[in-house]
Amino acid sequence: MYWDDQTGAAAVGGAALDELKKWGRFQIVADQSHADLILLLSADPFHGGSIILASGQTGTIDADGHITKDAIPNPNKAAPVRDAYLTVVDRASGERLWSDSHVWGGLLTGKSSAGERLVKELEKQVGK
Repeated sequence: MYWDDQTGAAAVGGAALDELKKWGRFQIVADQSHADLILLLSADPFHGGSIILASGQTGTIDADGHITKDAIPNPNKAAPVRDAYLTVVDRASGERLWSDSHVWGGLLTGKSSAGERLVKELEKQVGK
């Protein structure tokens, strides 16, 4: 599995990656061409290729996980950034296999816990 943190928030992505490693279900690879799956943590829902980065820049992502930024950001691609999204993508086909979202931040949930909570939800869905 290739881990791709597109949130732009190191604490959120780091907590999620730590939880993923603690789970131990998947081998995480550094080169996405060697992965069967891409686990994408983002501030925008996966739209089969259209993405928005935490910076507000929009673009597309291909089946290999390569991002091409739009020359001019298109805010119509973006949902309001109120949630963090975790998406499991089949690298070969670019097909979304699983996705969930969680409210980003807050006094009760912790400002950096959204990604970690999403990985825990994936753990429940997939199992040990």
